[in-house]
Amino acid sequence: MDIRILGPLEASRGNFPIKLGGPRQQTVLAMLLLGAEKVIPVARLIEAVWGDDPPSTAREQIQICVSGLRRAFVGADGEKLLCTHSPGYVLRLDGCTLDARVCEARVREGREALSAGDPAAAAACLRGALSLWRGAALSSVSSAVVQQSVAHLNERRLSVLEECVEIELNAGLSHDLVGELVALTQEHPLRERLRALHMTALYRTGRQAEALEVFRNTRAILADELGIEPSSNLQRLHQAMLEGRPLEGRPLADGPARRIDPPPPVEVRPSPGPQPGRNIPMLLPATIPDFTGRAGVIDRMTDLTGTGEAVPVTVLYGRGGAGKTTVAVHTAHRLAARFPDGQLYAQLQSGTRRVDPVDVLGRFLRALGVSGSALPEGGEERAEIYRDLLSKRRMLIVLDDAMSEEQIVPLLPGNPGCSVLVTSRRRLTGLPAARRVEVGTLSPRSSLTLLGRILGQERVEAEREAAERLCELCGCLPLALRIVAARLAARPHWSVATMVERLLDESHRLDELNHGDMGLRASISLSYDALSPQARRLFRLLALSEAPSFAAWVGAPLLQADPLRAEDLLEELTEAYLLDIEHTPAPEPVRYRFHDIMRSFALERLLACESADERGAALERLIGALLFLTEEAHRREYSGDHLLPAGSASRWELPASCAGRVLGNPLSWYRQERTSILAGVRQAAACGLEHAWRLALGAVPLFESQAYFSDWRSTHEVALEAACRAGDVRGEAAMRYSLGSLHLVQRESAEAAAQFERAIRLYDHLGDQHGTALVLRYIAYLDRQNGDLELALSRWEEALKTFQVVHDRVAEAYVLHNMAQVQLDLGAQDEAYALLRRADRICKETGNRRVGAQVRHRLGALYHLRGRLDQAADTYAGVLQDVRESGDRIGACHALLGLAAVDTARGDLWRARRTLTEAGELAASVGDPSMRSRVALGLAQVEFAEGELQAAAAHADRAVHDFGVAGLALLQARALVVRGRIRKAAGSPGAAMADWRTAEVLLSGTRPRAAALRGELDRLTTV
Repeated sequence: MDIRILGPLEASRGNFPIKLGGPRQQTVLAMLLLGAEKVIPVARLIEAVWGDDPPSTAREQIQICVSGLRRAFVGADGEKLLCTHSPGYVLRLDGCTLDARVCEARVREGREALSAGDPAAAAACLRGALSLWRGAALSSVSSAVVQQSVAHLNERRLSVLEECVEIELNAGLSHDLVGELVALTQEHPLRERLRALHMTALYRTGRQAEALEVFRNTRAILADELGIEPSSNLQRLHQAMLEGRPLEGRPLADGPARRIDPPPPVEVRPSPGPQPGRNIPMLLPATIPDFTGRAGVIDRMTDLTGTGEAVPVTVLYGRGGAGKTTVAVHTAHRLAARFPDGQLYAQLQSGTRRVDPVDVLGRFLRALGVSGSALPEGGEERAEIYRDLLSKRRMLIVLDDAMSEEQIVPLLPGNPGCSVLVTSRRRLTGLPAARRVEVGTLSPRSSLTLLGRILGQERVEAEREAAERLCELCGCLPLALRIVAARLAARPHWSVATMVERLLDESHRLDELNHGDMGLRASISLSYDALSPQARRLFRLLALSEAPSFAAWVGAPLLQADPLRAEDLLEELTEAYLLDIEHTPAPEPVRYRFHDIMRSFALERLLACESADERGAALERLIGALLFLTEEAHRREYSGDHLLPAGSASRWELPASCAGRVLGNPLSWYRQERTSILAGVRQAAACGLEHAWRLALGAVPLFESQAYFSDWRSTHEVALEAACRAGDVRGEAAMRYSLGSLHLVQRESAEAAAQFERAIRLYDHLGDQHGTALVLRYIAYLDRQNGDLELALSRWEEALKTFQVVHDRVAEAYVLHNMAQVQLDLGAQDEAYALLRRADRICKETGNRRVGAQVRHRLGALYHLRGRLDQAADTYAGVLQDVRESGDRIGACHALLGLAAVDTARGDLWRARRTLTEAGELAASVGDPSMRSRVALGLAQVEFAEGELQAAAAHADRAVHDFGVAGLALLQARALVVRGRIRKAAGSPGAAMADWRTAEVLLSGTRPRAAALRGELDRLTTV
């Protein structure tokens, strides 16, 4: 068997790959391989899989992984390869080939060949060792513990690679190695030995200038990223190259020096230098001494020179205050030596005024030696002279803060030996450019570094947490960071925390971000003032929403405009960097958000330009549009609007075509708009709008299907309080009914009953028979839970009559499928089947997917009970497909549990385990303890069937305990039966009998269904 860890984890037997299981199982295998032949404690494996937050069943799940690996290695005698050895497991590699060991053997051979004076053989061996690498070691295993453990392997690979390249360099292969070294230094920019090898390879091929440029780049990157200078060895290498001396010794080596013959003379054609009589303008502004970060941006601009016939143009674009000018000037200074005929610089915006390119041409021509009297008036003539003067020069032209393409075109030279660097707040996509580079905000690390360089590192480190919060409040925007740092530097008695506290008030944040002639408000105003009037108004009104992000449709209700026109205005705002695009997974629609500081500016403009009445009306339109879409999504998901009673809350209806596009998948839309709905409920409640409880009720499909129980509770409690405050009886009744439903889902029976009791009184007071029936169906569910099946059936029958009168067919189907479960409890399978078929037919006729999935899931259980396993499996598979398409994670858990039960009954235990593992991961992601307990019970049955009694007992213990805590007597009884079987098989018949008797006691309190359940218990215990 071959095992490979030098890249993604793989194993094969002959030419056939071995399936190594899911991420968890691969993590366990990776840890065992890294410590092969040694005992790896279970605690260490748990840490590798779950980190600091393992589940209570972690030890049992590790056992499952080990069992899976043994099955995977069955052809290689998995039991002997993977042995249990207290306090963990040990992996033996007898008869196996591990690529890491083969790699080490080849490295040893290479070094022995080098010692024997055979560098060619040494290089061949080392290349052979390196060829075994397929990427970073164990790159397919994401565990932090594993990645820490393989760090030495990745470092080892780089060391061997450096050793191999050095041998090949000394063998005269410099030309062949330059390309490889370019890629390696880009991938590992801070590795000085690779930089030295790159410099040496260039120098030995006669490319001295490029070798020196590599050193300059290295120095800049080390200073930016680490704040240090290159090592003394690298500096000595650089000095030797500056002086044109032959190189001695190995690059960055500490061993005995070996003389290396100097490179043969190479003819190098110098760049056209300055000519006698020419003016050499050097117009670049000074660069700043505390330039920080931006290594990625600068790397993309290290070569501004062109290779073709077109003038190379680079556009640096980004929001105001991002530091575009700083980056451009810094880069221009670094590359100035490549442009010996000078550098031109001009600002294309003065305050709010657009600078005319004709005026810029005049300045450039005077700098190039054209006297004032010789300057033509017309722009075309000036451009012609300008291009002529630059036709045989190599110059860099920096055009700062361009507002449009029209400003730039006249300033472009015709000579491709010149280069143009443009900065702008817009992307300038109409300008033909060799490259466009976005200058975003700084990284959190670079933001802290910048603060430290201005304030002093000691001051920042003394209040590191406050400094990090300060960077966050500044949005990591360089101009904002410079302003707060300057204010703190001017006030040494202020703490960093003081500045943080002053910035926390959003309404005064821009006042705080002002110091001397630096101000963020003025910078943002330049972009804002350049907008169209409608775009400015939309920018202001968007600040009304407290949601962190918003979709394209929000502009329509705010402006009372066509959705497509509003979307165009949103794009205008993003092009001006007043809004950001929020990256969403495909194919979800794009969403927008404010940068924190832009939001503060928008709020200022909102209060200054819109009256209170205008603000209130716009907010009501926005919430009205959200309510319209929420209710429409609810109708589409439930195939009706019976759960959404009519009322006086205003709706702002989007055009049918827009609503259809937005709501193509209702549950997907709910997920995308979740934070908007939460904010909408809060804002509507604060404004006393009826929309609050209607929005909360309309969002229940999202909260229920995705297990967002805390959202369900928080929105309904806020809306309930608002409804009570306003004396809105219908709103109070609806919220109490829905909160009762939440308590029911969370197995809080007493709390559910209390809410239902108050809700039904309110609906009776209103004379709302439909509302009363909706509550009654859930009270009947509680009756069934309490074992009173007769009372449950009578209430469901009463509710059913009302639903039939008001034509609420979805609620009718829901009641029928619950009545079927009672019939199953009573052992009346034929009656249950008839009820389920009625319910299924209604769901198909109405197109309701959610209740339809519940009905078909119960049909699957009935087929299973009758022994029709194929039909049960097909039914569960259909349910799983439907709920996955709609994004219903709770429904997916139920379907997976049904499929696993069928697989267990068929004896396909491997498939059952895999399905239960998937169900367990899904249950954990939705945070449903009841589902996790059901998964544990299923795993107990699978482990028992496989003879893994210890693991089976652990799962059964958890199921018994958790079902007991939740008060689920029937499920606890079933778990006790399973645990009794396990205990009996383990040689503890007394403990088994105790479990079975406890189960009988639990079932004895279920009144009408006691006889049927005792019969089930008798059948189970006789197996």
